[in-house]
Amino acid sequence: MLRPGLGWLLWAVIGAPGTALAQDPGEQLFVKSCRVCHGEAGVGNRAPALRGARLTADYVAQVIVDGKPGTMMPKFGTVFSAEQVRQLANYVVSLQRPDSVWTTLRGDPAAGERVFFDEAQSHSCQGCHMFQGRGRRVGPDLTVKLKGKTSREIFEKIVIVPHRSADPAYATSEFVLRSGERFRGIPAEQEGDELRVYDTSVLPPVVRTLARSDVVSTKPSNGSAMPSDYASRLPLQHLLDLVAFLRSGVASGPVSVTFEDVLGRPARRR
Repeated sequence: MLRPGLGWLLWAVIGAPGTALAQDPGEQLFVKSCRVCHGEAGVGNRAPALRGARLTADYVAQVIVDGKPGTMMPKFGTVFSAEQVRQLANYVVSLQRPDSVWTTLRGDPAAGERVFFDEAQSHSCQGCHMFQGRGRRVGPDLTVKLKGKTSREIFEKIVIVPHRSADPAYATSEFVLRSGERFRGIPAEQEGDELRVYDTSVLPPVVRTLARSDVVSTKPSNGSAMPSDYASRLPLQHLLDLVAFLRSGVASGPVSVTFEDVLGRPARRR
């Protein structure tokens, strides 16, 4: 079995199911232009998941060409040719089919454990979170935080809304030092004239010990230290593996995590 770090490298070079080695031109366009916001296979990331009966070829093509005013979705009408728009729209529609290749993916708890605790990856979960007594206490203990959560709710917390659901106990603040340095961090503890802070401007966060006299000001900063780009950073298979691992630690009984479990059943076309 490949260690996770090497597996991710191979995924980037030779491709996950249906991505880098994609022969379908619409899929190739999606990987290059859409995946960074909508995630692999349109699971959602900075932008919404591409799921629903409304996503007909005509509707998707219109959105690609005209964008969506008031959102981050730009116009691509001058970027793609009419044929490329058609190819891209058809690929997005194909994601809705119940026989899509993505629906065959299954989460593996053992593989998810390796991803969670992979110290070779700067964005691995263990850098901030405890789970079943292992990891770090920068962020919430997931053994407690995820208890009773469904696979879909866990997936959403990792992929869709991590930056919208910050725990106030782990809120970040902006620190301004006498040297003029500014950084974001999470206060860890105070002891006498010293303040220990998890510096979240780098990942994994590092502990900094500051003299209180060197801190000019602190003020709450919006959002969470939790990265919001895991759907473009990790292959979908690894995301399902992570969910399976986390579910296995907080659920009673056997755990099965599928594509449908985290995104719902694809729409059946009539």
